[in-house]
Amino acid sequence: MAARNLYLHEVIDIVGQGQYDYMAHACKEPTNVMPDMLTLQGTFFVCAMGGGRWPQVINIWDVGEQGWRGWAANVDRLNLKRRNAFYGDWWDEAAQWRSGGFDRLCGGVPGNPTTAEMGANGVSGTLFVHQLLTVRPGTGLDYLAAVNQQQAPLWREYGHQPTGIYEVLGNQHEVVVVWATSIAAQTRLRANRDAAHGLGSDGEADERLVAWERIAATFVTGGDTHLMTPLPGTVYGPAEWDEASLEDWLPPA
Repeated sequence: MAARNLYLHEVIDIVGQGQYDYMAHACKEPTNVMPDMLTLQGTFFVCAMGGGRWPQVINIWDVGEQGWRGWAANVDRLNLKRRNAFYGDWWDEAAQWRSGGFDRLCGGVPGNPTTAEMGANGVSGTLFVHQLLTVRPGTGLDYLAAVNQQQAPLWREYGHQPTGIYEVLGNQHEVVVVWATSIAAQTRLRANRDAAHGLGSDGEADERLVAWERIAATFVTGGDTHLMTPLPGTVYGPAEWDEASLEDWLPPA
């Protein structure tokens, strides 16, 4: 059996409009070029139209191929050695764009794709769905098994690819699931879900979406689903930002 895939999930509180500078700065974190240290898988800005606290950035770091031995090496550099070796220019520069944050150590479960697999398979998205959910204590692995076996096949039909199916390892009541998608695909999923509930006529009713919600409700007791904008050039982000001008939304003169 291979070493377990571990990830660091960060929620970063951003100062002012510093989200774009901070996301670019995360790509320059020194560990990205250090063997067996954290490497950036994705960095995202929480999109205002999806709900959520703002301004915030979500970072997902891959702990590496060494599993718990890799985790131990990262803890070692950030423990008693950090004061002398890891307070440097990168940390000082990052402080101008962030005021704090919250970290979760996560573990991949069956069905979770590795960073290498996503790169090799060309998994990418221009919009990401971020689910940070509270489940009944002790049922996280059962819920994530249902995500892999039931939600993922259905959501793939709607153009949503799972990029993270994570057990949160610091408690027994949280899970994280992340999906790569597009605005068009997410709109279709939401409209068809509403139609199935008899709440709108924008889509075509898909009772399977309602059935999944009922299954999820047997596990999930709280949490939130947010939309995220990916930084171009990351493992599964787009190649470039979209070209746009304010005039695109203004009425003709």
